[in-house]
Amino acid sequence: MECQETKLENFGTAVREALAAEISSTDEIRQARDGFLCEFAARSGTKRSWTSWATANRWRILLLTSATTAGVVALWAFSPRPVTFQVGAVGATGRTGDLVQAPAKGPLPLRFSEGSQVTLHEGSHLRVLATDKRGARVLIEDGTVDVSITTTRTGKKHWNFEAGPFLVLVTGTKFTLTYRALERSFGLSTQEGQVVVSGACLSSPTPVAAGTRLDLSCLTPRTVQTASLEALPASEYERAVPSATSGKASRSTPTWHELLAAGRLREAVHAAERANFTRVCQTTSAKELLALADAARLFAPTARAVTALHILRQRFPSSAEAATAAFALGRIAFERKHAFSEAVQWFATYLQEQPNGPLHGDCVGRLLEARVRAGDKTGARSDAEQYLRRFPEGPYASEARGILAK
Repeated sequence: MECQETKLENFGTAVREALAAEISSTDEIRQARDGFLCEFAARSGTKRSWTSWATANRWRILLLTSATTAGVVALWAFSPRPVTFQVGAVGATGRTGDLVQAPAKGPLPLRFSEGSQVTLHEGSHLRVLATDKRGARVLIEDGTVDVSITTTRTGKKHWNFEAGPFLVLVTGTKFTLTYRALERSFGLSTQEGQVVVSGACLSSPTPVAAGTRLDLSCLTPRTVQTASLEALPASEYERAVPSATSGKASRSTPTWHELLAAGRLREAVHAAERANFTRVCQTTSAKELLALADAARLFAPTARAVTALHILRQRFPSSAEAATAAFALGRIAFERKHAFSEAVQWFATYLQEQPNGPLHGDCVGRLLEARVRAGDKTGARSDAEQYLRRFPEGPYASEARGILAK
């Protein structure tokens, strides 16, 4: 009697031979399929060897294998996958987290697999921090970009553009965004559709509809907005950023989860406070906690964001979100508290926990800046050398060269 391995080998040979067979008639395929199922059911309890059964029914195995393969291929083809992107005219495959910088002369396009495009103006640089099936999260480090986000019938696109302390929520539109890191200035003009801008310089999320422009600077005591934006109809504003009072007409009050997912960040923070902010931080997931902390950084007292970030690091100590929380704590220490030595510790913590993380370039640049402010000249020189080795044309390159020239 043949051993089991020999039987399996013979069965494999029969399958390969069956796959080489040519079957083209639709009626023959249907009849063969029906016959195969009936015979298989009748013979499933017999003791015929694998070899003889497979040899006699090789063309039926072909049909079953083909149908199974087709089903797997169809399932793969129709399953939603994260968007990908290509950089430049040659279409080099882009990687999340990498610095993308336009040349000194000429623009640089990024083309996304679902049809959207982001074009960097001369000398501008950004990072695609993350992608998913609905869109991407993009960090504009410095410069100007033209953005064209495709629309869908379902309207389930979700794109975020970060620029310093500003956040732009997008579903489908065309706009131009400018961010100058040194001046902390922000400008956005919309050609089609509408976006919603949030930031520390804004008292509430602000919609920017087609034909309007928004100009902001966190270094100036007053936020400057153009007259065209001030003239935006109230109906447009309410559609883009529903107020807390407008929600009263609904059948139920949205939870902080729902408000956060909808981009209504200020309301999400207030809803979390009503539900006991600390308890919320102790029970939610790492990703939602990081998003809630970021919303609190923009629309709540600094202590709220700090609380959320510390709880995140305590509950998820080895996660990527915990490292990002360290980076956020460094930003708060630097920008809000002017505690530069503390900022150094947090930025160094991020680099230790995520040495190749998506925020690496920005973190090294901020670290050397914090060391300079803290009076650590030796550490600043070391960081400057590290930065120039990896990002010779990065946004902190000139500052790094200045440190090394002293």
